[in-house]
Amino acid sequence: MLHDHPSFRERAELQRYDEQVGLVYQRTLAAILTWKLSLEDVETCSQRFWDMHKDPALVLDVGCANVLACHYNLFLGTVAPLVRRRKDLTPLVERALAGDIIGNFLLTEVGHGLDILNIETTATKVADGFVLNTPHPAAAKFMPPTTPLCPKIAVVFARLIVDNADHGIHPFLVHTSDAHGMCPGIVSQLLPPRSGTSPLDYAITSFHHVHLPPSAFLGASLDVPRDHHSLLQGYIWRTIVGQVSMSLVALTGMKMTAYLGVLYSLRRCVRGTGPSDVPIMSFRTQQLPLLYTTAIAHVLDAWTPAVLQQFTSADLATPIRRSLAIVYKTTMCRLATQYYREVGERLGAQGTFGHNIINKIEMDMRGFIVAEGDLTVLSISLYSQLLRNKYALPSPKHAVSLLARHSDAVYSRCADLLGSFTEGHRDEQFNNLVLPQCQRGVLALGCAYAYGCARDAGVPEPMLELFECAAIKQDPSWYSEHGGLPESVFMLKEDHAVHSALPHIREYVDSFGVEASITAPIVSSETWESWVEGLQTYDRIQEETNVSTGTAARNSEHSPSLGPKIEAEGHSLHPDFDVADLD
Repeated sequence: MLHDHPSFRERAELQRYDEQVGLVYQRTLAAILTWKLSLEDVETCSQRFWDMHKDPALVLDVGCANVLACHYNLFLGTVAPLVRRRKDLTPLVERALAGDIIGNFLLTEVGHGLDILNIETTATKVADGFVLNTPHPAAAKFMPPTTPLCPKIAVVFARLIVDNADHGIHPFLVHTSDAHGMCPGIVSQLLPPRSGTSPLDYAITSFHHVHLPPSAFLGASLDVPRDHHSLLQGYIWRTIVGQVSMSLVALTGMKMTAYLGVLYSLRRCVRGTGPSDVPIMSFRTQQLPLLYTTAIAHVLDAWTPAVLQQFTSADLATPIRRSLAIVYKTTMCRLATQYYREVGERLGAQGTFGHNIINKIEMDMRGFIVAEGDLTVLSISLYSQLLRNKYALPSPKHAVSLLARHSDAVYSRCADLLGSFTEGHRDEQFNNLVLPQCQRGVLALGCAYAYGCARDAGVPEPMLELFECAAIKQDPSWYSEHGGLPESVFMLKEDHAVHSALPHIREYVDSFGVEASITAPIVSSETWESWVEGLQTYDRIQEETNVSTGTAARNSEHSPSLGPKIEAEGHSLHPDFDVADLD
């Protein structure tokens, strides 16, 4: 199992940031060698491809998950369809599958973000190939981890210029670094760490008149495309796959969050005025977020096989598959990030530390919300097309359920609004009134899908009831006005669901099968005590020993220096200030 690999058992939180980033790549190689995906696995999105993204070890290091997503899904997934007619790519693909070189995917730019049709990186056709260039700083590629920690290669999107004419945006194969460092003409500027997330060498990457051979062109044709937008959407299809694959990491994160939160809450006790300690799990304020997280994880897990089957089905048109991926990502991310936060808060101060997983996975998934397509933009695009009858999505199972009725009602209300606008979706009121409802509508549809699949899959009734309550809390005004659930009725409904589920909570979280992967110190008293033993320690006796022997503080090899110690006795804090002045 991947979580048993030595690199995943290292205490990354006790290392310097640069050491943590280096550890990410050790873990990435361990994952590549453990899962051993084939090119067919990647190209066809096989069950093994999806299972890798479900590996609990990836929740421990989402930086590793991000590198794997770029490497397998975006890089190899883009190159894979070309290998049958481009045998020259085979040696490179074999190196990538073996982990000898890591792949990246450079699309978005500093000055354009998701406005990818207007990227400005150019690849100018010359007699012996192409010249790749970043015309100004705002055209630099933003985010992908391109620093030369290992040999790396990238699919780089650039505007093809032929005889001074724009021939559209196409992918190019570019070696960015080798064993000696960055390749000539390529500059990687390391970005500061993202707040609270797993470490990774995110960077700004620019190209300065880099010569590429003719074989670097991975596009369909050098001719001017008839439809620039459709061509580019075809090239970046694997970003849609990423919406599903990274959602699987979020789902496993929910399972870990529920398991860790429940075990901690059962063993953590408080003492009031009574004679004995009381587990904090006794309080309803602790029970609710943990039960909701557990129920949501069970229901979304039961929905996932249907999503994967539909997404990979050749019987469904590409727009339908793309839309189902958006619904899945929206539902997963919105529910997961909400309950990561709520459970994290209920763990008190412990929940604020990244080594206890929950705080860090929340921040990592907030990053995913804007990666592989920004959630708000995706929801607006999808729901607008549904409202304009461009296509229709499959109906949820159990279409008469309360959640399905809610989804239908949100859609009908938005459709009625659209029908009342004189200029249709171009009307200013569409922006003012309908756009803010799009994500609400997509989430409502996702909850209805998940509930129907979970009921058919035999998810325990208490879990279904709690999931229904969680969905109701996303839009309480509608359920109060139209669903017969005013606040007083909902409170009783929620209370009944909690009473039914609570006696089985340990059974529910044990069934997730994540216990062996969890490294959070607070999971048990034994793991906490062992972890504390590894912390850098300061005490007076040890400090005096260190002074006499010239040694550093205990375990200091794992921790950065705290800098010069400020003494308050007999020493000046500032050249012009003396402690005696305080008397």
